[in-house]
Amino acid sequence: MFYYSLKIFVSRATSKAVKIKRYKMMAKSFVVCGSEILAMAEMDMIRLGAWERTILRRIHGPVVEQGIWEKRSNQELWELYKDRDIVTYIKKKGVEWIGYVVRMDHGRTVKKVFQSKTEGRRRRGIHRLRWLEDVEKDLREKKVKRWQE
Repeated sequence: MFYYSLKIFVSRATSKAVKIKRYKMMAKSFVVCGSEILAMAEMDMIRLGAWERTILRRIHGPVVEQGIWEKRSNQELWELYKDRDIVTYIKKKGVEWIGYVVRMDHGRTVKKVFQSKTEGRRRRGIHRLRWLEDVEKDLREKKVKRWQE
C-alpha cells in the first residue's frame, strides 16, 4: 500500500510543482490531521522526518554528478522544498492549538478538560509523554515565557 501511494510522486507525467501540491494537500494534511493534540516521542519525530524526506526524494529524483546517479542530500531537499519540515509544522500547530484553548470561554468542554487536574500518581517505570509537557517544552525552546497570560 505504501509503495503504491509513492507512485504518484514519481510519475513523469506531472510536474514537480504539481507533485509538491499533491504532497502538501493529500499526504501531509492526512498525516498532520489531529496531530497537534498528540505528544510526539523522539522516535516519532525521526520517523516522520524520514517519511517526508523519502517523498521529497521521490518528487525531486536523483542527481547526476560526473555520470554517476546519486541520492539528493537532506540539505539539497530543503533548498528545493523551501518550506518547513513536517515535525516543525506539527509543533507549530500544537502551539497554535494551546493558544486557542487558553483563549476559549471557561464554559467550553475543551477548556474544562484542559484546566482539570487528574488525581493520583503515575505508575512506576518510564512515563508516557503528556501533551501539555511536550508543548511547554517547545515553548521553552522558543524562549516564550508567561504564555498562559
